[in-house]
Amino acid sequence: MGGWLEGVWRWGDFGISVSVLEDAEVRSRFISFSLLVGKFGGFKDGKDSVKWEGNKGLDFSVASCYAFYGKDFVPHGPPNKFDDVFRLVWRVEVPFKIKAFGWRLLHDRLPTKNLLVLRGIHFPVDNLMCFFCGVDVENRNHSFFGCDVVKNIWKEIAFWVGKVGYMEDDCLSNFMDWHRFFCTQKLVDSKVDVVWLATTWTIWITRNGACFREEGWNVNDIVWSIKLLVWKWSFCGKITHSNYSFYEFSKDPILFLS
Repeated sequence: MGGWLEGVWRWGDFGISVSVLEDAEVRSRFISFSLLVGKFGGFKDGKDSVKWEGNKGLDFSVASCYAFYGKDFVPHGPPNKFDDVFRLVWRVEVPFKIKAFGWRLLHDRLPTKNLLVLRGIHFPVDNLMCFFCGVDVENRNHSFFGCDVVKNIWKEIAFWVGKVGYMEDDCLSNFMDWHRFFCTQKLVDSKVDVVWLATTWTIWITRNGACFREEGWNVNDIVWSIKLLVWKWSFCGKITHSNYSFYEFSKDPILFLS
């Protein structure tokens, strides 16, 4: 751009090539700009420095950059009632891979057969059906919440924890329904969604084991696997009751999660 030459500041070509200056209009603008900045004599004292105006301390940070670009953001439409779902799933005290699984499930990013077809993987028509009931095409809402077999699993778990009433077939609605229920039971914040994640995870691994390894299954075994998983995860993070057996826990899970 420019530099000192024999004690005098000299401007360079401003990074503009000679071929570009062959255009008359560009050359005219270049001359006008050169005359404008030519009056600047430069600063002999100190060095150039960079300041970031997006932060009070004038030093750059990713958070301040995010805030800077987000301050003028205008949401498209009213707030979504499910906006909090994707934040809540990361607060649960369970193994990280389970949080990642829950996040993928809520975003409908698990490799269910309907999504695999969209990605160009083709199945025979009869192989597209839900593995548990064989009635409808396998997709997130049906295979985890709407299938008659899976509904029986949810009913058993609901009876176990004392939840009554209709359960949603839609994934996001189902999550919030169970979340609100456990909030009313005054569970520890980090334990509120443990049962929901344990149930969906067990349904998924049961489906995979039966599909790929021809493993046997039945509703009763799945329900007890969920209960055992909830008990194991109840020891994750900060716990109130540090010494209790699975038998004690299975009798009153709400007590030990609250």
